[in-house]
Amino acid sequence: MLSSISLLTTFIFAALYPLCFWISAHDPLKNNFHRFHLGLPCILAGIIAVFILPSTEFTISIKILTGAWLGLLLIITAYYWSKETPNPILITVAVLAGLTAFIQTQNIILKTGWEAAFASILAGGIFVASMFAMNLGHWYLNVHGLPVSHLFRATYVFWALVAIRFLWDIYYILTTNVLYRGEPFPLAQFIQKTDGILILLGIFFGILFPLGGNYFVKETLKLKNTQSATGILYVILVAVILGDLAFKYYLIKFGIAL
Repeated sequence: MLSSISLLTTFIFAALYPLCFWISAHDPLKNNFHRFHLGLPCILAGIIAVFILPSTEFTISIKILTGAWLGLLLIITAYYWSKETPNPILITVAVLAGLTAFIQTQNIILKTGWEAAFASILAGGIFVASMFAMNLGHWYLNVHGLPVSHLFRATYVFWALVAIRFLWDIYYILTTNVLYRGEPFPLAQFIQKTDGILILLGIFFGILFPLGGNYFVKETLKLKNTQSATGILYVILVAVILGDLAFKYYLIKFGIAL
């Protein structure tokens, strides 16, 4: 289970992370800001390729897509490495290849449908937005004079994704049955069982805490105190990771797509 959690979490993170360049697409950040944010998904994609390509568990189409995704990321990174900013449209092409490979990989590992794919992509988007906002806040500590609007936009994107997950989880919990001890069982009642209690931890750390914490980030940014806001974003990132681990556990073990 740990290997599946690690693979799926790393895969969706690496696939979606380059989309963060859209947050500041109209006013791109300079001073080599893009290098880390291009290099990180390349490294993670390389690790994923090393795991997937030699494996007999995955199909040829997944291996081709994974290789194409890695190749596109490397080409884009090499081309834009010495430039001031990458083109988000070209990056999106690589993202689509990565997402397609991820969905096929998850379907093989979990044998699940569109609900699991949607929940995993949404969870990946939250993880990515949280990480990017934290990294962006750290950038403010190194480069002075940046307009705080960049960090505001990053936190609003993160906030919106968490809010969508909140609404999705409410709908899913109220309408879904889970196979528990060989019988269909309402998810809302399953959460009250000992085997389902950790879902509440996932909801707290993965949804409620980030929603509340991001409010304090917004209020701190109004004071233009980016250092304190970055500290809060570090804590939010840890909470997001804890929540994602809990949700991934239930996705793999019970097929619950929260």
